[in-house]
Amino acid sequence: MPEHQSQLTIRTDGSADELFGLLEWFNDDDELRGRVSMPARQIRPGQMGGLAEVIVVALGARGIAPALIQSLSTWFTHRRSDIAVTLTLEHTELTLDAKRVKTPEITQALQALLDQANKPQ
Repeated sequence: MPEHQSQLTIRTDGSADELFGLLEWFNDDDELRGRVSMPARQIRPGQMGGLAEVIVVALGARGIAPALIQSLSTWFTHRRSDIAVTLTLEHTELTLDAKRVKTPEITQALQALLDQANKPQ
């Protein structure tokens, strides 16, 4: 029976550099490497180029949720600047603000979001 393939989309309210930094952070994690990508934005006429706007995490692999939660929680803990990260999964959106949220809250909120995606349709 094929596994349900969900994708988590991650946006930041910071610069593109913040998003690239988060992508590098995830790619340094052995369990997440290869499951995280930054799709290029479509270039429209008159634009210089397509800056990436989101990171996409493929959630189909079993066991990726704990690694993702741990990695994102640690990334927030090591942030030196205030940033908000918005996670979108199917029709549910969750915004985490680095200056207001504590690690247990990140863990609980992200776990609830991922659990919702794993419910049978």
